[in-house]
Amino acid sequence: MNAAAVMGLVIQSIVAGIMVIIGIFQMSQKEDPVGFYNMIEPPKKDEIRDVVQWNKKHGILWIVYGICIECGFWLGYVMPVDALELAFMMGGVLVPLPFMIIRHRKLEKEYQRSEVGHL
Repeated sequence: MNAAAVMGLVIQSIVAGIMVIIGIFQMSQKEDPVGFYNMIEPPKKDEIRDVVQWNKKHGILWIVYGICIECGFWLGYVMPVDALELAFMMGGVLVPLPFMIIRHRKLEKEYQRSEVGHL
């Protein structure tokens, strides 16, 4: 493993670790609903039917994202062609994002109280 690969591993592992920590933090929240990401205000407690499950499922999203980032690095590292290496490494970061957004929107529909408007 050369120096660039070691630096890449360290950086991607730190980023993946941050995502896993965010997920664990969200899963541990029991009182108030967590937000999906910083640009969206988290819903109010009275807008969500089951705050614990809402938080747990959002936490799982972030943990899986961290795992995808780490796996993307390792899959890229074992690729024999540099272009494939970069594709897998970037894919581990970018490919899960649309799936996370779709899952978040489904969770909004699933946990939104019917008497409250759109989250």
